[in-house]
Amino acid sequence: MELREAHLPGAGRKYTLTLQQGGRLVLILYTTGQRELFWIAPDEDDPAFSVKLTEEEAREVAFILGGVRYQPLSADKMTLLLQEVVMEWIPVEEGCPIIGKTLADLELRRKTGVSIIAIIREGKTLPSPDPYTERIQAGDVVVAVGTRTQIDRVLPLCRRHG
Repeated sequence: MELREAHLPGAGRKYTLTLQQGGRLVLILYTTGQRELFWIAPDEDDPAFSVKLTEEEAREVAFILGGVRYQPLSADKMTLLLQEVVMEWIPVEEGCPIIGKTLADLELRRKTGVSIIAIIREGKTLPSPDPYTERIQAGDVVVAVGTRTQIDRVLPLCRRHG
């Protein structure tokens, strides 16, 4: 990658980014605030296309490209995350202590670190159950996300005692 910058007297600034894959992106920032982006394919002298952006549009594109709107995980971080995070479908047995309680009542995230992302009830999935109104019923299957240790703390709560 190579970045070259040039002053355009009376017009603004020109930035030329030579890409690793080949080809060049040329960005001209005019003194008026308008931006113009050109794509020049490898071994070509003339742009294949150009795009004009307002200052606001350019800022939005910069936010997206810079990772402000979305920050993807690198492959090594994703691998580590997937090694640590467990999703488990836990059946709720008749007579267990969580029956009749809401997720807010149970405070599972605060007490165990586990998030309940869905409840499967009578063959239907209730995604993102309302923590204040949805009550756990016998026969439900809660879909829990957390580390193995965190999940292990929730398992006894879903089983009948005695």
